[in-house]
Amino acid sequence: MRKINISILICAYLLTQVKVFSISHQEILSAMRDELKRSMDSLFIETLQKPYYIEYKLKITNTYRAASLLGSLVDSSSTKIATLTVNVRVGDYEFDNSNFLDFSFLFFMGGDESLGSRRNIPIDFDYFTLRRELWLATDFAYKNALEAYSKKLSVLKNRMRKDSIPDFAMAKPYSFIDTNILLPSMDFISYCETIKDISSLFKEYPEIYNSLVTFEYIRDLVYYINTEGIEYVKSRNFSGFESAGATQASDGMPIYNFYSAYSDIPSRFPNYDSLRSGVKSLCENLKKILNSNPLEDSYSGPILFVGQAAAELFAQVFAPNLVAQRELLSEQGLQNLSRYTSFQSKIGGRVLPEFISVVSTPLKKEYNGIPLLGYFKVDDEGIPAQNIVLVENGYLKTLLIDRTPVKRILFSNGNNREGNAMFSNLEVNVHKKHALPEKKLKEKLIQLCKQRDLPYGIIVKKIVNQNILATVLYNLASLDFKFSGESSTIKVVEAYKVYPDGKEEMIRGGELKGFTVQSFKDIIFTGDRPFLLNYLAPVVSSSLSGGGYLGASIITPSLLFEDGEFKPLESDFQKPPFLKNPLTNRN
Repeated sequence: MRKINISILICAYLLTQVKVFSISHQEILSAMRDELKRSMDSLFIETLQKPYYIEYKLKITNTYRAASLLGSLVDSSSTKIATLTVNVRVGDYEFDNSNFLDFSFLFFMGGDESLGSRRNIPIDFDYFTLRRELWLATDFAYKNALEAYSKKLSVLKNRMRKDSIPDFAMAKPYSFIDTNILLPSMDFISYCETIKDISSLFKEYPEIYNSLVTFEYIRDLVYYINTEGIEYVKSRNFSGFESAGATQASDGMPIYNFYSAYSDIPSRFPNYDSLRSGVKSLCENLKKILNSNPLEDSYSGPILFVGQAAAELFAQVFAPNLVAQRELLSEQGLQNLSRYTSFQSKIGGRVLPEFISVVSTPLKKEYNGIPLLGYFKVDDEGIPAQNIVLVENGYLKTLLIDRTPVKRILFSNGNNREGNAMFSNLEVNVHKKHALPEKKLKEKLIQLCKQRDLPYGIIVKKIVNQNILATVLYNLASLDFKFSGESSTIKVVEAYKVYPDGKEEMIRGGELKGFTVQSFKDIIFTGDRPFLLNYLAPVVSSSLSGGGYLGASIITPSLLFEDGEFKPLESDFQKPPFLKNPLTNRN
């Protein structure tokens, strides 16, 4: 009775909303419900397994993108697409076609989504067009599920199955309707003019050879329904402002810096003056880095990570390991293609100093008035989000998981995002007696260096963001960036030598080496002022189906590590341009 009442409320609400293209919200849900019922009632092949579970997800995406160079637009586009994803399971919750890695299918079909269970459909669809697309995608997904189930059974015939973990976790019926599903108004032309104006700042810095300023706004409207009685309609908004500049030192070393700002919707960006100020600081700091001395010798000793560098280090090294990773069965045996597996068997063990705890807070919408990118109420499988203590007083309590069980965590805690378990908002909390003001942290660093007879210590203030590196920086293709290919190497933008008298000397060309999750046990003190990092995090996945980036937020204070390695760039560089930048002589 509860489910019927909720459905009536949802219908009543949706009927009051505007139509999406030529079809109403209610018609979309009706088409999905009707085709789902038909598939469950009639879809089967004689002598083969019937589906025990089907889910439909329709995502309608509006995307606005623009890029500007030196005051001129180099790209501007707006697109709308509708994507349908169908998941069919055969067998039962204990053993089904999932958690099986079929390399042959991924090789032959993985790149052609239009033919598969994930497909782009006509944007201006109606009830019957949507029913037809659901029918085609369901048929394809069912056939693939049968094939995977058969292969999985075949592989297990010749193996002793030690893994008795269920393939899929049960879930209760649940309905959710987002009360903010209308597309917020946005003046795209105005934002194009904004990035044009801000990008013209780089004209004032002829030392900077190349630059780029970009704007992006992505808005998803998602409809979901499954055979267990879970339904939701929700919106997801992401907007980003990214900028970067790159140049070369006299010795040919590539030098770069970046500035970014993210929010849910563009109207909640920092104001124009703040964005412009951020890009100007980028340019000024890039000039300082350009004029600094290169790191000549490798350093091994205490390292202090301040502000952005502390949050980025935590984001790149520690955070991805907080996601549960299920090993997948294949013809070659058990496989896990993720490199973030350090904590899979560590629940109950110490992973941080005993004065540090980590909490996942997807239900937290803001921090000091700033929107958190990882905020959500319901995950992509229709499981309500919940705030969870992941690490308590240094000891790992649990991992973030979706409906794919792992040892010791058999039920979802509501963290499926874009098809994978994934972190969202993470807060690092510290006992007060180990949290020091920045000045005291620096004094602790100097004290440790004196005890070890080191001539100086290292402070790192800025680390390269992985998304910025893969997109904006690599788009500055006129420069040949030299980075180590080692997975444990962290790329540094801004770092300083700190001498016994407290003097700081900027250095360039350094990379952090050997930082792993185990390194975080060596944190001896932290700062007393948390830093918020809103950023795009690479999706964590144990299979080949992962990829892309999702909005996430890290809140952490500065971190003082007892030991770390900081090494110089060891590479030959291209020669700088023979002639000066013509902007040098502009009037």
